[in-house]
Formats: sequence, structure tokens, C-alpha cells
Amino acid sequence: MHERSPNESTSGEDHYAPPRMKLPSLILQRVVITIACAAIILLPILINGFPLVYADTGTYVRSAFEGYVPFDRPYWYGPFIRATSFGGTTLWGVVIAQAVLCASYMLRISSVLLPTGTAGRATLAACMLLSASTGLGWYVGQLSPDTLTGIGLLAVFLLLRDDHGPWFRGIDSIVIAGACWMHLSNLLILPLAGMVLLLISRRSPLLPIRQGVLWLVATIVLGWGGLAVANKMVDGTAYISRSSHVFLMGRMLDTGMLRPYLVEHCPTEHFGICSYMDSLPTHSQALLWWESSPVARQGGWEATREEYDRIVRGSLTEPRFLWWHVRGSLASTWEQLGAWEICTGAASEWHRAPDSPSYRMLAAHLPHELDDFLGSMQNGGRGGLDMRWPDRSYRLLLLLALIAAAWSLVYRSPGPQSAEARTLVLFSLLAIATGAWVCATLSVVDARYLARDSWLLPFAVILSLAQRISAPEPNAS
Repeated sequence: MHERSPNESTSGEDHYAPPRMKLPSLILQRVVITIACAAIILLPILINGFPLVYADTGTYVRSAFEGYVPFDRPYWYGPFIRATSFGGTTLWGVVIAQAVLCASYMLRISSVLLPTGTAGRATLAACMLLSASTGLGWYVGQLSPDTLTGIGLLAVFLLLRDDHGPWFRGIDSIVIAGACWMHLSNLLILPLAGMVLLLISRRSPLLPIRQGVLWLVATIVLGWGGLAVANKMVDGTAYISRSSHVFLMGRMLDTGMLRPYLVEHCPTEHFGICSYMDSLPTHSQALLWWESSPVARQGGWEATREEYDRIVRGSLTEPRFLWWHVRGSLASTWEQLGAWEICTGAASEWHRAPDSPSYRMLAAHLPHELDDFLGSMQNGGRGGLDMRWPDRSYRLLLLLALIAAAWSLVYRSPGPQSAEARTLVLFSLLAIATGAWVCATLSVVDARYLARDSWLLPFAVILSLAQRISAPEPNAS
């Protein structure tokens, strides 16, 4: 009869324990792998020649170096830019910090499922496959907080594990709260993802339900309450968002609900926007940003707060319009889940125009990097940025990942590591869907809201396959 070695489980399930490495060697190995993975993640940006900019990058740079508090988005990515750019020395510091943070969380997740050596190789392979072919490298290398959604979701997964001490769990809480402070969608996405994880986990080594709920609640309080307190410190008023009323009115416009609601209520309510009922914009972007929109004509975002809040609340209290909200949410979520493009508009020539926010803020605060900015592929300086092949690779990988995820969930192999790999795959699927629902319901349908975190699914599938390959065969008696 086979004698079980000390590294084999006696619990009735086949399990393996990787050989232990000395702590200094393990730390050095992880540092080297993290740096290598961060470099691989940034390959698309290195080829581009400069960090990618987005329509909102100028606002974030202004927050970083002028202390400007935006009305339509959080302030806190600005201080992150200032700190990681070393006070404006180089914006490369921002994307390098984002890459190191992302790579370290990817490696930690890999180490949960795989032996030490295999975890490093699997993470390196995943980064090489996903960097340019999904949103991974493109959003980590972008001067925007969008990449923090995917990183925050990995932190949620690790926060609720039972084999992490309070030190790591505290770091995970700070990362999650930081992601919430820098992009308001994460205030809903990350807590909801944590609740989903607690519900779907069975055999994974999660915290006891009560302790897990306490950690999750504490993190939510740090995210929501901490944000309100921090906003009061810089702006004199405690708030979460000063712009939700306008975005929600935009949603009512996009779903086709706004005009019927006004037609029904203007005769008795006399809203100011009733004067523009017959000339409403055709989409929410025009309502939010165009100078000729009703918002601008009524005095701006702050001046319309009380009226628009009344309209939104009223639409949620009437069954007809509440059902309209539900139908619009489901339709937009489905549309969002089908938006399989990485960076829509990334190669727009508008970014290099002297009157664009990115150009103006770089010229004002980082003039020494303006030539590199204009010389990047994104701005036509090195042949132009063509996203057709990355988008095609993204669609293929996402399709294959969905097929592989379904297979891994249906065809199960025994063992606790396999159960946890399935949990990670299922968590990735549901977390991505949750993010799509939140953004499509409360904002607009935009390909970036899927691409910024959809790389989690192929990453989870890669780890699941690596776990199956590395797991030992069951021992016969």
C-alpha cells in the first residue's frame, strides 16, 4: 500500500503543498517576477512611446498640479498622479506604479492557486498573452483611473481569503478604498463583487461569513465614508458625488424616458427644463457637455441639482417609469457586454490639438514631456496607432475565455485548489457583468467599461488551466 508523504493531505482529498523556499529567496523571486510582469504589461505603451491619454486626462493633470477639484469626477486621481510622477518629473512614473501594482496582484492571485515556481511562470505567460491583446496593457498604461477597477477586483478576492493575515488584508482594504476614491463606479462595483464572492464560495478557504462581512463592511465604510470626509477636507463639503443628478438625467434621455416624463409632469410641476422639452439633445453626451444643452442654459450642473434630483426621484416612484428604468438598465447592460473594443477613440487626432485638455495641461505643467507626447503613436508621431489587430485579438481571446470558462465550470476536477480556481473563474465572470451593469445603468454604454476589467476572465482561465496541469494525479492505494 502506498504510504502518504508528509506533504500529502490526510483529509480525504488529494492536495499538494509546494516545497518551501527560504523567505529572502522567495521575496527576491517575487520582486523580480513582479518587475518583469510590469514591464511586459507596459509593452504596448513602450511601443507607443508615451503613456496613453484619454479625454479626461487633462482634468486629472490639472487636479494634480493646480489643486483643481472637478465637479464631474473625483479629485483623488490627481494627487496619485502628482505623487507617482515625482512632483511632475515624468508621467511615466504614473503608469509604472500602476503596472507594478497590477503585476503584484496578479502574482498574488497566481500564488493562491499554484506552487511558487508555477505561479511565476503562469503570471509571466498571462501577461505576455494579455498585455496587448486585451485591455490589460492599454489601461494600465493610460493616464486614467480605469485600470483600478480590475486591480480592485483582485484585491476583493484576496481580502476575503482565510489564509491572509491582517497586514495583507489591511493593504487590500486600502487598495479597494483607493480605487473607490479615484473612480466613483467602484463604490458600487467592488462592494457588490465582494457580496457575490461571499455568496458563490463553497469550498474555497474564505473567511467565516461573519468575519468576511465585517471586513467587507469596514472596507465599504473606508471607501464611502472616507471619501466624504476627504472631500470635505479639500472642498469644504462632505459629499460622495456632486454630479450624479446630471448623469442620471442623461440616462433618462438615453432610454427615451425623459421627454415622456416631462410631457406628463410639466403642466403641473413647471420644471425649468420644460422650456427645452421640444429641443432636448439626442443623447446624454450632448446633454452633459455641449454648451447649447439645457444644462448649460439653466446655469450649469450645480444650478440644476435640486430640479434634476426631483425629476429622477419622481421617475423612480412611479411604476410606469420605474419599469422603464429597469428595461433600460437591462438593454444597456446587454449592449455594454457586447462592446468588444479596447480603446475606442484612443487614436483620435483631437488629443494632439493645442486646445485639447491633455495638450494644454502637459504644456502648462510638464513642458519637458510635450515632445514625447506629440511624438507618440497615439498622436501620429510614430506612424499612428492602429487598434484593429489588438481589437481582433481581444475578441478572439474573450470568446475563447468564455468557452474555456464554461468548460472549467462544468467539467470539475477534485481538490481544494481546483475548487478555488473555479471560484476565481466564476467570480471574474460575475464581477465583469456587475461592472457592466453598474456603468451601463448609471452612466453610458462605453467599450472602456468592459475592456478595463474583462482581462480578468482570460487571466482566471489561464490560472485554472495551469492549476489542472500542475496538480498531481490522485494516488492509488
